[in-house]
Amino acid sequence: MFKVGRRAMHNTNFTNSHRQRGVSKIGLLMLLVFITGFLTAGLKVAPLYVDHNLITGICQELIENGEAANMKVSDVRNRVANSLRINNVTGFELSNIGLRRGNGVPIITVAYERRVELIANLDVVAKFDSTLQ
Repeated sequence: MFKVGRRAMHNTNFTNSHRQRGVSKIGLLMLLVFITGFLTAGLKVAPLYVDHNLITGICQELIENGEAANMKVSDVRNRVANSLRINNVTGFELSNIGLRRGNGVPIITVAYERRVELIANLDVVAKFDSTLQ
């Protein structure tokens, strides 16, 4: 039945291996659930970072233009509030923006956390703490 030697190695026929291609239904379902989970998480978390970059960008621009040197904290907050209103950003407390001066240089701090419901009772918490000079 079985041949021994070199010939036996070459005559071994794996006819079933060509039929085992592709993904099973369960494998495809698991892949779909995995991709859907990542897309859901990404679509809920990404706006948090976009909003934060907008806020810090506005504050950094005030510092780079030299406008922050002559502003009060309420002026900085008003400028940020106007930009947030234009860009339709909600849920940000302006009290999270602080302004101080160190060696005559304005330093703006933006520190807050945002919570987004991911699925049912599972939330994602993002903490932001930026110091801009």
